[in-house]
Amino acid sequence: MTAKVSSATALLIAGAMNPWCATLAQPDLEGIWGIDPSLFRQYSDAQYTEEGQRRVDAYNPTTDDPSYWCIPSGLGRAWDEPDTNVEIVQMEDRVVIRYEMFDLVRTVMLDQQGHPLEFEPSTVNLDGDPIPTMGHSIGWYEDDALVIETVGYAPGYITTLLRYIPQSEALRSIERITRDEQDRLVVDIRYADPIMLTAPLEHRNRYFRSDFGMTVYGCIPDHPGEEE
Repeated sequence: MTAKVSSATALLIAGAMNPWCATLAQPDLEGIWGIDPSLFRQYSDAQYTEEGQRRVDAYNPTTDDPSYWCIPSGLGRAWDEPDTNVEIVQMEDRVVIRYEMFDLVRTVMLDQQGHPLEFEPSTVNLDGDPIPTMGHSIGWYEDDALVIETVGYAPGYITTLLRYIPQSEALRSIERITRDEQDRLVVDIRYADPIMLTAPLEHRNRYFRSDFGMTVYGCIPDHPGEEE
């Protein structure tokens, strides 16, 4: 006697054997989200290598922040920006995350069999200029979370808001984006960088559904130290 397996069961089995296929539990994360000030910019204590500490000590916040050039210093900086919204759009083969800060558009391709050999930044600005400090991202659904793995970062700083955490080209991040029981978006990120950090760095933000639409940030570069 041959047991019949339903198509749904077959997909569940395939998803268990291959996480890239586990899309049945796709959470609904779509919408426009604004930061929850009660859980915002939560970082674990950064533990630096010798090179990481050297970068921190050498950082000059009045001249070294890429934000002066309308460039996010890194992934954490994009998620951490206060008083701005983030929009998530879920499609069959990709997730598009729009950060109001610097008018960034990040395209995360789903169910990829690894990263390409040559990295192309997944984030661009309104002019289509690539943003290398945001790295190359791929994603998949895992249980109730959207998981995003990002590598191929350009040197920069994970964030430059209240702290200056350097990143190297060896940085790898894993984001887990979920929706909690109170319909809030929760973003958990783990950063591992063997050149800058002796242990992984943990980062969490939470967001409410926003009552406002997305607006154009319209950043104008301000190059400190340069003559008019």
